[in-house]
Amino acid sequence: MKTRHTHTKLPRGAKCTRCREQAVVALPSHHANFCEDCFRFFFRRSVQRAMKKFPVDPRETILVAVSGGKDSLAVWAVLQDLGWKTKGIHVDLGIEGFSEASAEVIDAFARQRGLRWERYALQETFGYTIPEIQKRTRRKICSVCGTLKRQILNRLTFQQGCRVVATGHNLDDEAGRLLGNLVRNRREYIEKQYPYLPSTHPRLPVKIKPLYRVSADEIRIFCRLEGIPFLAQSCPLSRGATSHTFQEALQFLEQKMPGTKRDFLFSYLESKEPPKPVEDFGTCDQCGQPCYGTRCSVCNLLNQLKEKDAARLQASGGREG
Repeated sequence: MKTRHTHTKLPRGAKCTRCREQAVVALPSHHANFCEDCFRFFFRRSVQRAMKKFPVDPRETILVAVSGGKDSLAVWAVLQDLGWKTKGIHVDLGIEGFSEASAEVIDAFARQRGLRWERYALQETFGYTIPEIQKRTRRKICSVCGTLKRQILNRLTFQQGCRVVATGHNLDDEAGRLLGNLVRNRREYIEKQYPYLPSTHPRLPVKIKPLYRVSADEIRIFCRLEGIPFLAQSCPLSRGATSHTFQEALQFLEQKMPGTKRDFLFSYLESKEPPKPVEDFGTCDQCGQPCYGTRCSVCNLLNQLKEKDAARLQASGGREG
């Protein structure tokens, strides 16, 4: 069951914390109320504070991974507003109906703001769509999809001649991920969790999460105030994802004790140093991309899928189309 995100309706006469005009947005986690203009200021300043923590050269073009959802479009919009040079990149997962709708929303947004973006089909870059992979593997498809998107984005960023890629991960995403890793004692993931990850190989980009200071609700409000239409539909293959469960658990606590998510995530981030580049990468002997060991996870998966297809074709006597 999903935890509902609720918004407090402010009475007439409620004052904006910043300018003392009529407030329309209540943010209990900040003990603040804002008018529309001051909420926009608060939101952009939150992203600006995040960007100041990332050692990214202002002359860099940031490649923004866009899905058509609220988070990726909001981060693209704010980076543009703050004066950063950006380019959108979208990986089409080949999910019937959903992928087409995602691309349409991205195209409309980019046209309205005069932004550049490119669309890459997973079918063309990897050889299989996500639904095809789901039919051929017993692994959890969200985990497989996440790995593929990260690897494909790494390669596309390098091909685009860019060094920095931004994703739309927000406060809820990062807090939920941290909780999940702590519950499962995934120390290797806990150590690497940070909104800025330096490049650890000439073919790996710097990764940043400019929205880690703002919540999903705050992003929805920003998109509404800015008139940003986004794809509200969730991926039809993501039902039952455990990451959602951890986010719902934190949201339950947030409703009882506003500010819980921020305190939980920020106390962890403030207790550790930003990660430093490490030199523990090898090179995949199949595709030449950086990896741990001698074969990357993308090539391992691709080989497994091809082997299954070959076995299936052999069992059918070569009759499959």
